[in-house]
This record gives sequence, structure tokens and C-alpha cells, in this order.
Amino acid sequence: MRKIILTSLSALAVSAALAPTFAIAHGYVAGAFPSRVNLCHADNGAKNDCVNASYDRQSLEAPKGFPTKGPVDGKIASAQKGGSFDVLDLQSSNKWYKTKIQAGLNDFRWFSTANHKTTNYVYYITKPDWDQNAPLTRASFDLANPFCVIDMGGQQPLKNLGKAHSCNVPERSGYQVILSVWTIDDTANAFYNVIDVEFEDGVTPPPPPDAWEQSTTIAPQEDLAVGDKVKARFFDSSVGSFTTQTIIEINSTANGKKNTWSYNLATAINANQTDAQAGTKSDNDIFTPIYGNNPIYLKAGSNLSSVEVDIIKGDVPVDDSITVLGLEDEYIIDNNTVDVTFSIEAVGNLNVTNTIFDANNKAIASKSKNVNDTVEHFTISLKNATAGTFKLVSIANSNDNSNLSLQVSNSFKILDADIPGDCQDIQAIDISKQYKPGNEVSYQGHVYRAERWTDSGKAPDAQYSGWVLVGPCA
Repeated sequence: MRKIILTSLSALAVSAALAPTFAIAHGYVAGAFPSRVNLCHADNGAKNDCVNASYDRQSLEAPKGFPTKGPVDGKIASAQKGGSFDVLDLQSSNKWYKTKIQAGLNDFRWFSTANHKTTNYVYYITKPDWDQNAPLTRASFDLANPFCVIDMGGQQPLKNLGKAHSCNVPERSGYQVILSVWTIDDTANAFYNVIDVEFEDGVTPPPPPDAWEQSTTIAPQEDLAVGDKVKARFFDSSVGSFTTQTIIEINSTANGKKNTWSYNLATAINANQTDAQAGTKSDNDIFTPIYGNNPIYLKAGSNLSSVEVDIIKGDVPVDDSITVLGLEDEYIIDNNTVDVTFSIEAVGNLNVTNTIFDANNKAIASKSKNVNDTVEHFTISLKNATAGTFKLVSIANSNDNSNLSLQVSNSFKILDADIPGDCQDIQAIDISKQYKPGNEVSYQGHVYRAERWTDSGKAPDAQYSGWVLVGPCA
């Protein structure tokens, strides 16, 4: 079998095979406060009368360096793109749909169809006395006081729906326009989106979480042959690996047509998964697969964090293999016990035995499982554990070929919980969880404090994780 990675939210694999059908892909403001051009699109109910501008909503791009450079006055909403986008520059008090907003903390999100290296995201708002019935100019906005700047330092944002930008929106009344500028780090351009909002009295309460959040899209680019397979794998952030999957096999030429297998995969996901659904989503969360591109949504609050869709060609054999996923570099003794957690990804029908050896090469624990073209999670508990360096040896024997054996070895450390400087009085971080502002945790001998609601799945020393370093443990 030959495996083709079709689409993934992980940084490891994104294939051009799932590239969107438009020629150039970039991004637009989505989430709770969608941009003017985004509300032109049928995905958002075409609330704005500008459908011709919606087909390329991700490409409102102009020179960076705003406000010195960028689109000219009167063309800010369209990013001076011209043509069918000129409609976006029409401006009156009743022209555009307005999303309700209140002053205070609000979450803004960009949907990145291409996650360029990024300098920053900057948010401006119109002045209290701006002219609602004149084209937007630099004088319309409070440029001296951008209310939110998200510094990225050249890093890439998440592809598709990005992390929330928690911004403190200043007090205003009535109709206002927010301008969000996404500056690209390694090109001469930036993306410009305006958001029409209507202020309500009071301060914004914490927004209720969306029941479903879009992760990626099944966007088929080729017809498949009989015997090919398509596999959707779902990544569980609580264990750090793919834990569930949905597979379809092409059993006829008709089912191999690209729009048909996309429909069939979306239908199978909806039948087999509880925390993931695919297809067009209605306002009351009904998912309907279509013959074409099918978005995949993940249930908010579940442990699923991303999706990878693979095409497996049936005509070319793939060698059996095993990969160890999620093994930590260090584990901490807790009440004389250590749970060594990891996953095994297998290509082929394999019986995998995982054995832990101490520094004297003595086998101290072992666990076996059949892993057949999937990912299996393992937990090996070590009782009366002692600190030191250990080795995990994973040996796989094929259930189909008695002459085939594979071996992978990985080292890790076990640390004593009561050594000096080990933050005994501060809770150790659980990376799978979110922490609220002000929470303190320990991580690798240091204390970190949450400056906002933190991002699950990120170590506190990772960039933009939401943590600030307090200092080393006493």
C-alpha cells in the first residue's frame, strides 16, 4: 500500500492534495465576530449582499505597513482589491449586518487557509464620533490606540480556525467598525478585514463555547481506484496521539469518483464518531454531507483537537513499521509510582511488546497488544519506582509474516519528586487542561503563572501558551 497524507492540522504533514480549489489561499476573520466579507458567504447565511466578493474572501491582501502604507483611504474594507470587491467599500449606517458586541474581553479568530509566517495581528476601532455614512478612511479609526496587538514573532498560526485573540475592546456605543490587520512576516503584504459591530450596554460576559468547531475540510482532488482506502484519524490531546479513526474502502469505480468518496467518508464519520461530524452545518447543528468539499467539525469540550485524512493506495505495498508517539522525556515519581504513557502507531498487522529496562539492562515491566494498522495507547505502571535513566524497547512481530520482526528503542528519565527545587508545594502542570488567569503550576523545576486562559496541549515554555515564567523553584 502507498500512503498519501491528504490533510492534517499537525505541523508534520499537510499535502497539496487537499489544497483548496482557489488559486491562492490566505485567510479571513471568522468565529464569533465574522468580518464583512465573511458574512457575504453562504457559509454564514449570506447576511451581507455581496456574494460575488465572497468567493475569494480569503484574499483581501495589500501592502503591509498600515497606517503608513496599505490600501488607500476609501478602499480599506476591500484592501483596494478592485472589481467585485469594490462593493465592500460602500459605507452607510444601514448597509451591513452588525454583530452584537459589548465592551471588555472578546475573542476574535482568523481562519487561515494558508498559515503564513506572521509578524502580528493588530486590531483598531472607529472613533466615537466617526461618520457612519462616509467611506472608511484612516481618520475614521483610532489609529493611535490599537486596542489589541497579538505579537507572533514570525511564527506560523494554526491552519484553519486559529487560536482565539482575547482582546479588551474599548467602550463605544451604537454602530462601530473594527479593522483587523494580519501582517505577514516573510512577504511585503498584509491582510485587511473590517468587522461591523453594534455595541450593547454593559461588559461582555464570557462567551458560551461553540458546540462544534471546524477543524479541517475533506477537499478531494483526485478520483481513486478500486482497492484504495481513505482514512480519517482523530487526534486526542489528552493522550497525545491519534486514538480513533474512520476508514472507507473504494469498492467500485463509481464510489472512487472524488466527490463521491468525499461524501461517503463524511457519511461514515457521522455514523461512527460521536465527537466529530462532517458536512454542511445548520444553525441547529445538523450535519449534511455533500458531494464535494465537506468540513469536519470537532465537539467543543471533547479531547479531540485535530484531524488527519490519509489516502492509502491499494496498488503499492507499504513496509510494516511501528512508531512510538507521546513518550515523555521525563516522568515524575508520585507516591512511589510512575505511569509511563505512550502510543504505538502500526503499519501492518503486528503484535507489539513494550518492555522497560533500567540502567542495569534489567527488564522491570512489559505490556503487549495487537496493533493492526492503527494507533493503540499504552500505560505501563512502575511500582516502587526509583529515579534514573530507563529505556523503552518496542518489538513488533507480524501476525501475517512469521519472519518479520521490528524493534524501536527510546530512552527516558524518571525523576524523584522530593529533590530540592522540585516545586513540591506547587501543582505540576497537566498539559491536557486549561488554566484560568492567576493559576500557578510547576514545570521542569520552574514556576509559571497563567496570564490568561491557557492553551491546552502546550507546555508553559512554548510560545503563546498563555503562561509567564515566575522563576525557578525555591
